[in-house]
Amino acid sequence: MKRMKRFAAFVFIFCLLFAPQGAAAESDAYSETMRTAREILWKTITSGGGSSATVAVMDGGKIVYSEEFGAAKRATSRPVKADTRFNIGSTSKMFAAVAILLLADDGKLALDDPVVKHLPEFVMRDERYRDITVRMLFNHSSGLPGSTFVFEYEPMIEPHALLLEVLQESDLKHAPGAMGIYCNDGFTLAEMIVERLSGMKFIDFVAERIFEPLGMKDSAASVGETLGNVAFYYDIPAGRKYPLEIVRVHAAGGLSSTAKDLCRFADSFTAGGKHILSEPSLEEVLKSQPTLFTEHLRGAALLDAFGWDYAWIPDYRDKGVQVLGKSGGTMFYSTNFQVVPAERLVVAVSISGKTNAPEISRAILDALMKEKGLPVPEKSPLKKSVEPRPIPSELLAFEGMYTDGTRAVRFLFDREKYALNIHHVLPAAPDGEETPPPLKLVHNEGLFHDLEKGSSYYFISEGKDVYLIARKIPGFGMNTPVFQRLEEVEAPKQLSIDMNGVLWMMHNVTPSAQIMSGMLMSWSSVSDELPGYVYGFGIQKVEGPDFASMAATGFRDQLSLRLFRKDGKIRVRSGMFVFSQASEAGALVNGKNGVVIGPDGENEWRKVEQEMILSFTRPEMGRVVAVAPANDAELLYDSVVDNGEFFAPEGTFVFLAGAPGDVFEIEAR
Repeated sequence: MKRMKRFAAFVFIFCLLFAPQGAAAESDAYSETMRTAREILWKTITSGGGSSATVAVMDGGKIVYSEEFGAAKRATSRPVKADTRFNIGSTSKMFAAVAILLLADDGKLALDDPVVKHLPEFVMRDERYRDITVRMLFNHSSGLPGSTFVFEYEPMIEPHALLLEVLQESDLKHAPGAMGIYCNDGFTLAEMIVERLSGMKFIDFVAERIFEPLGMKDSAASVGETLGNVAFYYDIPAGRKYPLEIVRVHAAGGLSSTAKDLCRFADSFTAGGKHILSEPSLEEVLKSQPTLFTEHLRGAALLDAFGWDYAWIPDYRDKGVQVLGKSGGTMFYSTNFQVVPAERLVVAVSISGKTNAPEISRAILDALMKEKGLPVPEKSPLKKSVEPRPIPSELLAFEGMYTDGTRAVRFLFDREKYALNIHHVLPAAPDGEETPPPLKLVHNEGLFHDLEKGSSYYFISEGKDVYLIARKIPGFGMNTPVFQRLEEVEAPKQLSIDMNGVLWMMHNVTPSAQIMSGMLMSWSSVSDELPGYVYGFGIQKVEGPDFASMAATGFRDQLSLRLFRKDGKIRVRSGMFVFSQASEAGALVNGKNGVVIGPDGENEWRKVEQEMILSFTRPEMGRVVAVAPANDAELLYDSVVDNGEFFAPEGTFVFLAGAPGDVFEIEAR
């Protein structure tokens, strides 16, 4: 009998931890939708895409299916429930869009007002910033460089002040309104406008004007700020529980919610939903918001919408159905919701983990639409490889150097094999590593085809600018730039120091910052093939001995580079971060090593010059991270989740962050 009781208890606990929670009553009308959701979400979790998830489906304003998967907190066997919140990342941008439209309905702003009208403290080095309108913040066409914030475990950085400070010394990527390139910083400016015109904190305005009237009782600021019934993040495959994530750029990506609440919000955009926006504002948020660049494309573009990732998906539009969607991804969470406004259908999904949330929600939406008798796009039929055809002479003129925002490549046409070969140039590979092999694209009727992946590309030119455009990107059917030609510099300039093969380490990271592999260290390099340019945290064009500008205008999160000296040593400022050369790091010695954070609070670094076993004594709020620069700055140890002794291979760097005067002890043997 005791064995039976123990077995029954085991079964109960297993079901509590791993069985789907809170499933709606089975219904034949939605059986395929449920089956699809369960299969794809369990596949995501069991294949390492996440540790827990929640899903909800709304039809006609009613939740017809919702379900939760996995444990929100493993140590206490707390399962995910319908009211368990997940960070929703950039899905928050739609709440910013509605907040701005509510202020427009109140008569406090017009969408085509210049941003500086409402934020006179917003200043940039590039005088074109005065032409940025409120509308441009929402279709990502402002030209602002990118993303000025950090995710944190404890709030230490004031994001509004930081953004204004960084923008003062920044240039625009392109003229305001020219093209839509994903930009987080525009939404932080929008958040500041909401606070200025409403006299309320953004999160309070959203709670009063959006959450409360729509019955969103389980939505708030990010999980690390609000705590409560939230889903923790466990990494894959180690299963370590990380601290709750704080995202204080609330409009750009700092809200938390549930799948059910996201459905309630999305339903406010549908034909029969509860509308908190006026009819003109509702029409505005549902229509396309094209830029000047859109007219050059052979089809639809991403981001031509008011806050959404897209206002129409071509394959659905061809069936007469509008589908709107918005994704959100933080370091630890993935979210997406899809809306069919005319049919009053919504699907929302959130996952604790890094995964393709749009792919998941789209599969569930397709199943739902089929059960409702609505047309769904068919899968593209398999096609044979295209036959190579001669490349027209006008396309041959597009040979040259290009960038995708993160690297530089050379485009060379093979006139005999009718192909475009794309050769990697920058960043230079560290010594002993091979550069990536060329990518070969075969030409046929104006398109260049990747026969292995089945994707296709085409060139467009706009004045001096030349772009290679991805045609009908998978899952969306839209067009987006993948490479932009770099200007050939007639009189190349050089920076005042040799940047080739220099390893740089960040020096102004707060102890509470969310640090992931690849973040803390980076190599800079140059190439004789590309005079006048440098790879230093992206591709930059050298403008003088101490400054290199953004080289790419058609890609997100671009940075300039500025050299300066501090205490006689070279520093680099790129965006919000400051770097020093890794050669400045002192070596760890056998025995005790004491390290003190200086009066300016800059991070300290030490190098492991031979294999060592390390242990650390640190202040309560201090941070220790071990980094392997030879392996793309992989994190080997992080005191946020690791403790005890640590084996440090030769070449490891140890990063220390704390308050001025903090003392760290490193025992090495």
